[in-house]
Amino acid sequence: MLHRQNAELSTEVKTRSDASLNITRYTKVKDSLEEVIGITEQEKAKTAAIIAAIGDGVSIQDTNFRVLYQNKAHLDMVGGDKRGGFCYIAYAHNAQICEGCPVEASFRDGEIHRLEKTMPNDKGYIEIKASPLFDSRGQIVAGIEVVRDITERKRMEKRLAESEIRYRMLFESAGDAIFFLDAEGERKGHIIAANKAAAEIHGYTIDELLAMNITDLDTPKTAREAPERIQRLLQGEQVKAEATHYTKNGETVYVEIIAGLIELGGHKYILAYDRDITKRKIFEKKRERLIHELQSALENVKTLRGLIPICAWCKKIRDDEGYWEKVEDYIQHHAHVSFTHGICPECLEKESPGVFQAIKDIVTSGSRLINRRARQDSGEIDV
Repeated sequence: MLHRQNAELSTEVKTRSDASLNITRYTKVKDSLEEVIGITEQEKAKTAAIIAAIGDGVSIQDTNFRVLYQNKAHLDMVGGDKRGGFCYIAYAHNAQICEGCPVEASFRDGEIHRLEKTMPNDKGYIEIKASPLFDSRGQIVAGIEVVRDITERKRMEKRLAESEIRYRMLFESAGDAIFFLDAEGERKGHIIAANKAAAEIHGYTIDELLAMNITDLDTPKTAREAPERIQRLLQGEQVKAEATHYTKNGETVYVEIIAGLIELGGHKYILAYDRDITKRKIFEKKRERLIHELQSALENVKTLRGLIPICAWCKKIRDDEGYWEKVEDYIQHHAHVSFTHGICPECLEKESPGVFQAIKDIVTSGSRLINRRARQDSGEIDV
């Protein structure tokens, strides 16, 4: 009897011990699960907070294209909560899946796809980036799309394109030659770009210029001056100078250069404007030659200045050495003139009265004859 009671007591103690152990194990498992659930909820909350805080719109659709989730930015973009509805109806007001839908493409091949499109009512532009979401077995269960408002970027691209067009028009239509040169490295001095005027002035095609170095155009004098100019440019100085270039047929053209250094993408280039001044230089040389000839002529011109001593009776003039000369001799020595000799009517009458009277009678008779002929021609008298 006692043995039986001891056995029953031993069994009861064991049962109670096992139950206590199970409770301890359950408590530990429960605590572990609660900790995992807590961590999971925290991570979920963090993920939700991160997605909600993203400046781009985020939307998740299942494989039937029903909207499962939208963050705040997306709610603002589409004008409210569209969860539960089909995305093509809720977002685009279409009766079927949108043409070129990046989410459908991701469902089809499991890759990331992008699409740019206009907003409804042409209010701007958006970029959609779609990615597939996989379960633990690698099956696609949903698609996530990130929607970014790119209206301002598109406007900037448009302005940049318009600016590029304006620059190209100015570059091509400029009357002066424009060169864009490499300023450093192995291709230093190589012509990167040249406009139509540059080709016309030098007699090359644009393609021929692009295969050349700017030094291929320099005359020896300009080539000697080039290193000093390039050094000034690399120091940030704007250079203005005159130079001479060879044309394709070997002729020399004079150019006025205005050049400056620019840096693009960490690389240095030279932008040079060359104005053809050949006609001006030819004119200047002609003018200098003419001025020289005039100066030489002026140096040879003899002039009479100051007081000239002349005799009151014989009218001879005393020269600088004290000799008396006839007026005509003195003037011939001091000016580039020559004299011809004749006699005035007063002197002729005084010196040769008979000759004077004879000439006078001849002149008078001639005048009468001319007057009579004129009256006959006019009909005043009969012939």
